[in-house]
Amino acid sequence: MLEKKEKSRILYADVLRIVTIFAVVVFHVTTNRWFSAFDSPSEWHVINIFVAGLRWCVPVFFMLSGMIFLDPNYNITVKKLYTRTIPRMLCALIVWSVAYRTLSPLTAAFLDIKELDINDFHRIYSEIFLGTPWHHLWFIYPLIAMYMLTPLLRLFTAHAEKKHYIYFLILYFIFGSVIPTINARLGIHISFAIPELFTYTGYFIAGYFFAKYDLTKFERNIVYTLGIASLVVTYILSTATAMEGGHPMTQFFDRTGPNTMLSAFFVFVLVKNLVNNSPKLLSYENNKHITNLANCGFGIYLVHDFFNIILNILNIHTGTFPALLSVPVLSLLVYAASLLVVLLIKKIPVLNKWII
Repeated sequence: MLEKKEKSRILYADVLRIVTIFAVVVFHVTTNRWFSAFDSPSEWHVINIFVAGLRWCVPVFFMLSGMIFLDPNYNITVKKLYTRTIPRMLCALIVWSVAYRTLSPLTAAFLDIKELDINDFHRIYSEIFLGTPWHHLWFIYPLIAMYMLTPLLRLFTAHAEKKHYIYFLILYFIFGSVIPTINARLGIHISFAIPELFTYTGYFIAGYFFAKYDLTKFERNIVYTLGIASLVVTYILSTATAMEGGHPMTQFFDRTGPNTMLSAFFVFVLVKNLVNNSPKLLSYENNKHITNLANCGFGIYLVHDFFNIILNILNIHTGTFPALLSVPVLSLLVYAASLLVVLLIKKIPVLNKWII
């Protein structure tokens, strides 16, 4: 999520940041109606295409962070981590947690849904330290954990060869994804899983691996085939379980599930390959507009849910008009409004360094 401080930008990484943050916006716009739209099959199936097809977005953010922070050439020290990087993340977490948790009860009171209660505001402090204070801010907690592990993980990336990364990713896929999924979804208890070790660490290392090594055509085709298959299977399974159960189910949407993992790898490798093999696209390297959009990604992530709240207050959602049209229109609206706010904050000293 944080950008490498170099004169020369990595174009495909910037493109991935832009594409991924827009995917996050689309995902959250559509999930607002994913459950309630089930009574309207035509609308729900369109929404489910977006929901099932965009589960890769946040894992790709972890991969982008790993791509930078695990690079032995990137100048990051323990001192810098604990005096700058992590404090900035904590500051952003606290500021936006307070903002969202203050807005939530005020919005409920405005809509006559619930009277203001002082305990609603007291919850802000406990939820910041004991749980996720707002649904999309969960991402900051594991990201900080990854930053804390960075000095140790860099020892691995500084000395590992390609075969070591492949070995690690195979272990990650089996013990950090497949076995936990079997345990959780099929009720077959397999004790030999290591979720505490893997979780998002695998995405972090995978990002650096896919950035460092150019896969052979055969290897890319494997990633593409598995990635596309995982997207199709995710949609089919989410649709089938919803039809069978009578309501949408999230059991195949785990962020570290095999289908999500394979689709995240697919998107990362696809964008890297498309950009790096296109002279026309590479001509946009260091383009200031692309750079600015990419640098606004984390801020947009933090800000965008305010506009989802506003749309809910105005009773505007993907069911207001046909979902095939409303999803892209509302997503572009939320993205543009969020971008505008972030650009304004970037002009404010201190705030531009500490809250976005």
